[in-house]
Amino acid sequence: MSSPPKEFPDGTYPLLDQVQSPVALRALEAEQLPGLCDELRGFLLQSVQDTGGHLGSNLGVVELTVALHRVFDFRRDRLVWDVSHQCYPHKILTGRREGFAQLRRTGGLCGFTNPVESEYDLFHTGHAGTSISLGLGMAAAAALEEDPPHVVSVIGDASLGAGVAFEGLNYAGALGSRMLVVLNDNEWSISKSVGSLARYLSRIRSARLVQRAGQETKNLIHAIPVVGPRLDKAIDDIGEVMRHTVVPGHVFEELGVTYVGPIDGHDVDGLVRALERVRQLEGVVVLHCLTEKGKGHPKAPNHPERVHAVGPSAPAGKAEASSKDQAAASEPKPVPYTKAFAQALCSLAEGDVRIRALTAGMPSGTGLTAFAERFPGRFHDTGITEQHLLAMSAGMARSGLRPVAAIYSTFLQRGYDQVFQEIALQGLPVTLAMDRAGPVGQDGPTHNGVFDLAYLRVLPNMTLGAPRDQTDMRRMLAASLAQDGPVALRFPRGNCPVQEAVHEAERREMVPGKAEVLRSGGQVALWALGAMVEVALAAAQILEAQGTPITVVDARWVKPLDEELLAEHARTMKYIVTLEDHQRAGGFGSAVLESCSRMRPVHGGFSLMHVKVLGIPDRFLEHKTTREEQLTELGLDADGVSRSVRSLFSSQAVK
Repeated sequence: MSSPPKEFPDGTYPLLDQVQSPVALRALEAEQLPGLCDELRGFLLQSVQDTGGHLGSNLGVVELTVALHRVFDFRRDRLVWDVSHQCYPHKILTGRREGFAQLRRTGGLCGFTNPVESEYDLFHTGHAGTSISLGLGMAAAAALEEDPPHVVSVIGDASLGAGVAFEGLNYAGALGSRMLVVLNDNEWSISKSVGSLARYLSRIRSARLVQRAGQETKNLIHAIPVVGPRLDKAIDDIGEVMRHTVVPGHVFEELGVTYVGPIDGHDVDGLVRALERVRQLEGVVVLHCLTEKGKGHPKAPNHPERVHAVGPSAPAGKAEASSKDQAAASEPKPVPYTKAFAQALCSLAEGDVRIRALTAGMPSGTGLTAFAERFPGRFHDTGITEQHLLAMSAGMARSGLRPVAAIYSTFLQRGYDQVFQEIALQGLPVTLAMDRAGPVGQDGPTHNGVFDLAYLRVLPNMTLGAPRDQTDMRRMLAASLAQDGPVALRFPRGNCPVQEAVHEAERREMVPGKAEVLRSGGQVALWALGAMVEVALAAAQILEAQGTPITVVDARWVKPLDEELLAEHARTMKYIVTLEDHQRAGGFGSAVLESCSRMRPVHGGFSLMHVKVLGIPDRFLEHKTTREEQLTELGLDADGVSRSVRSLFSSQAVK
C-alpha cells in the first residue's frame, strides 16, 4: 500500500534545488538519494496537480529514474522511454524543472519526451510498445564501436503485451546485442493490465516469497562445513526445477535474454546496486522492477486509474461560482462526444444481441466502462493490442456478430494492415469508432487524430462518417451497424453542441452518401464535416451579419459523398468551401475535389478553381493548452472561416 508522501508545504526542495542536471545527481552522497526521491515526488504532486498531466505513471518511476541517471551517463549512453508519458522525473532531473509551470500548455513543455527540448530525449514518442525495437536499433548500430554506449529501454508491463514489443524482444535475444530492458511492472496501463502476460507477471510477483525463502535456506546450507557447497550445488539444480514449476517456461529466458528480478522498484539504493550489476552483463538483460502506480498519492491504493492523469486545478478566483455561473449551472450541460457514443452503443445493444464492444486497453477513455458493466459477456478489453483487436473483430463479424471497435484515431494507425486485409478486403461489418479525431490539445502530435480519413478513404468497401452532435451520433451509429460492410466513424475530444441546430424529427434520413443542408442562401456553399459543422454555422452567422449569406451543408459522410447535392452546388454556386479538422492532403476536401474533377464542365464555367479546402496544413501540430486554440491558430474557428469565405470575393480569390 502507498505510504503517505512527505509534504513540502513551503515549496522548498533543498536536495532537488541542487540537482540541475544528472551530473549534479551523481555528485550526491548515496544516503541522500532517498531524500531526493521524496522531494521529487513532492514536487510532482504539487506541480502536476496544478497544471494537469499524467501523474500516476510518473509518481511510480521516481526511484527508478533517479537510479538510472545515477548509474548511467545518458549524454553518451542511450535511454528510451516507452510511450514516454512517465518521463516527468526524467525531465526534472535533466534541467527542465522550471518549465513545469507551463507543462502541456501553449509554448510550454511537451508531456512526452521531445528531442527539441533536450539532448537527453532521443525520440518524440507517445504510442506503446516500441522502446525495445528503438533501443535494439541503437545497440546494433553501436555494436562495432570499441567502447559502445549502454542502451536502456524502459517499458511498462502493459506495453510489453503489445505485439511489437515481443517482436523486438524476440529479435534482441537472437541478435545478442548488449542492451538493458527495464520492465516497469505496476500491473496497470491506464486501466488494469489484462491478458495472459499480466497473469504471468503476477505469478512472478507472488513467486518472490518462494525466492526469498529459497535464498534463506540456501544461505543456511552453505554455512555447513565441508558438505555445504555440495548440497548448495544440488539445491541449485533442484531450485531451477522448482523455479520453472512456480513460473513455468520463464518466458524471458526462453527468448534468449537474461532475466533479473523481480526487485523493489521503490528502493532506490537497491535499484542502484542492481543497475550497477546488470550494467556489467553482456547480451540482452531484462530487469524486472515492481512499482506502484501513483506511489505517494493518497487516492492511488484504491483508484490507480483515477490518478493516471489529472486535469489542471481551478484558476485563482474561480473557486466560488458567481451568480452568473450559478445561473448557467441550471442550463443544459454539454455531453462529451465519447459519452454520446457510449450511451448510443448501450441503447442499441439493448435491442441487438449481436453487438460486441472492443477496446485496446482503454475502456474508460473510449467510454466503454458502462457497456462493460451492463454487458460483461459482450465486452472485450484486449490490452494494448490494436492489431489483434481488429483481427478479432473481423473474426466476430465473419461469425455473424456486429463488433464495434472503439479506438482513438491516432492508435488505429497501429492496426492499419488489419483494417486493410482482415476487415476491408473481406468486406466485413466491423464498425470503427474513432475517438479523439482531429487536434487534441495538450497531448500534441503523437495523439492528434488528423490522418484517419486519408488512410481509410483509399480502402475499397469502406464507409466513412462523422456525426455533428449527440442526436446524429445515435443515428449514425445505428446506420453503421445496419451496413453489411465496414464503417468508420470519427468524433473529437470535446463536447457535443448543446443547442442542436435541427431536431431529429426534422432531419434528413441518415443514409450513407446523403448530406444535409442546414441553411441556404448566397453564392457560397460551405460543406463541413462532423464537429466542424458547429464552426460552419457560427461562421455563417458572422457572414450574414456582414451581408454575405452562405449555404451550410453537414456532409455527414465522406465516403460515399453526396455527389448529387455536390453536382447541384457545382451548377448553382459560385464557390464551394470544405471544412474539416483533418489534414488537407487526402481528407474530406480532397474527396470533394476528386468528385468535382469527375463532373462534366457545366454552364457558368465552374472548375476546381472554385473549390477551397480548409483544413490542417502539411505539418505536425504541436501541443497547445486546448483544441480550440489549435483550431484558432489554423484559421479553423468561426472567425477564421468567415475570413476565408470573404477572401473568395477579393482580388486574391482562390489560390
